[in-house]
Amino acid sequence: MGTTAWRERVNEQVRSTPRLVFFQLQNFFNDLLGNEKLLASLSHNSPTVASAVSTVRRRSQDFKTAMLADAIIAPDAELLKATEYEAYQVPGSYQGFRLEKPYHQNALEQLIESVKGKHRIHVRYVLEILHEARIVLKTMPNIRHASTSLSKKINVIGDLHGKLDDLLIIFYKAGLPDTTNPFIFNGDIVDRGFFSVEILLIILMALITNPNAVFINRGNHEDHVMNLRYGFIREITNKYRQSDSKKIRRLVSDVFGWLPVATIIDQKVFVCHGGISDQTDLKAIQSIKRSKYTSVLNPPLEVDGLPADYNGTNAHDVEVEQVETVDTSGKVTDSKAFLRVPELDTDEATFEWKQLVDLLWSDPAPTDGCRPNTFRGGGCYFGPDISRQFLNNHGLQYMIRSHECKQEGYELTHEGRVVTIFSASNYYEVGSNRGAFCRLMAPDLHPHFVQYISTRGHKRLTMKQTTTTMEGKAISHLHQQFFAHKTELLDVFEHYDPGNTGMIKIQDWCNAVEKVLKLGLPWRTLRRRLVQTSKINHQLVDYYTTFDENTAVEASPTRTTPLLFETLYRQKDNLEVIFRWMDQDNSGILTMEEFQHGCILLNKHMGNPLTEEQIKDLATSLDINRDGQIEFNEFLEAFRLAESGTDVDADEDINESLEQSVNPSRPLNGMYGSNITNGH
Repeated sequence: MGTTAWRERVNEQVRSTPRLVFFQLQNFFNDLLGNEKLLASLSHNSPTVASAVSTVRRRSQDFKTAMLADAIIAPDAELLKATEYEAYQVPGSYQGFRLEKPYHQNALEQLIESVKGKHRIHVRYVLEILHEARIVLKTMPNIRHASTSLSKKINVIGDLHGKLDDLLIIFYKAGLPDTTNPFIFNGDIVDRGFFSVEILLIILMALITNPNAVFINRGNHEDHVMNLRYGFIREITNKYRQSDSKKIRRLVSDVFGWLPVATIIDQKVFVCHGGISDQTDLKAIQSIKRSKYTSVLNPPLEVDGLPADYNGTNAHDVEVEQVETVDTSGKVTDSKAFLRVPELDTDEATFEWKQLVDLLWSDPAPTDGCRPNTFRGGGCYFGPDISRQFLNNHGLQYMIRSHECKQEGYELTHEGRVVTIFSASNYYEVGSNRGAFCRLMAPDLHPHFVQYISTRGHKRLTMKQTTTTMEGKAISHLHQQFFAHKTELLDVFEHYDPGNTGMIKIQDWCNAVEKVLKLGLPWRTLRRRLVQTSKINHQLVDYYTTFDENTAVEASPTRTTPLLFETLYRQKDNLEVIFRWMDQDNSGILTMEEFQHGCILLNKHMGNPLTEEQIKDLATSLDINRDGQIEFNEFLEAFRLAESGTDVDADEDINESLEQSVNPSRPLNGMYGSNITNGH
């Protein structure tokens, strides 16, 4: 579903949501995100690396049928036969890209032009590119070495996540890959976006035509289980008919298993998707048979005691023969047909598996040490001491990784030793973040960052950049309004402060200001520029500072207070912690029962406990697409609406609200309206 269609569906849902339920939704998020102890507890209860093997084993049950259907563990000969492309005849009426041998650079250019022209790539050429890329990848080591001796430069690209516009911008700014202009694509090419198929084909075609100038590191989303959950499998199925899509899915999964896991540039810079741990061993990583890990979340499978890479028997035939019955829910009813994950009870097997998990899933942390990445459920958090030791041990200057969205598209941590590069702009919503790629120039290889934002987000970014001036005028105008209504405001403030402490709850302050001024603005977001928080209790505000224009600023003087989409960006991790905690079966989707059960357990921690009926209403309001389930995007969008207060026709969110405060005569049809007296 496109962005416009999604937004229209959201708007329709909001319009049909009763105002009482909307306020319950707002209170729900306020209570959860304002409770730091609760968030820490939920995060602590998330899966850890120590329990990752059992987590993987549980997750694998959700995908057994799909794995059986796609025959992931088939040996080479059977795989090649099942996915061969020569028999396909391309009709003369086909207007898209055509691939001919020998493969030259112009094939890459023609493919890009065909994709830009919105031509669906014929299944014959999809399979051919996958096969040829597989041949190239099989010759490559787990850790590749890149040199700038000829090119004098190299480009490093972070997560793209199916966002074709961003890849095209990168090629426009950096040029196409060739021997004089090498590229490292640092994983997470697919999932989430709508053009994962096209991006993957373009990058693999670049590899085929320039194998010594194109480096592809595997990301945590180059994984069959992740693709089932986050959209790539669905995209393939939607774009190609069933028999063809089955072949593509099967071959893609195998190709992902052959992707190298890291690149070292000029023996100076280490590049991998996620990160490292205190146990990362590059020598051990080089010896891993990476192709058997078609899914790192599902370690090498066994069928009736035969290892996945056993070549004496056709494992796919064994699977098919044993599947006697599959019920309508997709569950295999013959217990003998179940694939089982090895216990990984040997130190060697666990160590090998963890080497890959750490490279693909880890994140840097600001504090020393190495601890399980409880938020992601895999990999670790590695501190400055860990990165320093790793780089010193291998004679490296610094490392580049991706894996995390950064608002500016990049970030330097650990005193510049760890660089994060993220290339998908507008990742959470339009205007939420820039994309960036990194260019390293020989001989020093210092990183130079090129930032951009895709075309559809340009208007929003421009508004964000120009908001600083407008925001200053708006804040000044609001203070004038505060002084003009000082008596009325103090009366309402004091109503909420019977003890005359000078302090009231943030939500009470928001309610009071809206009751008096009736501007329909998202006061909870704006209040950081309008009133000071208590130094003792950050849930309270000093309401007398409402009238002090010089002191009511929490933000640094060199950095403006975050706007709405920045608030969304900042809270995204906390929202995902809550979502993952509620997602009891780790399916990536909340059933209504899971959400309601989670709310019942959380009720005792909430300032505004919900009744059973209110919980049901909330579940219904979160289910934006009305499919009886709650996806994380719906969860995130609901928070955005609750935080903004929202005007479904105000496409520019808080920017339009600020404009309204400058021009109060302009109508603003917000959800708050003008008759609100109490948000609780």
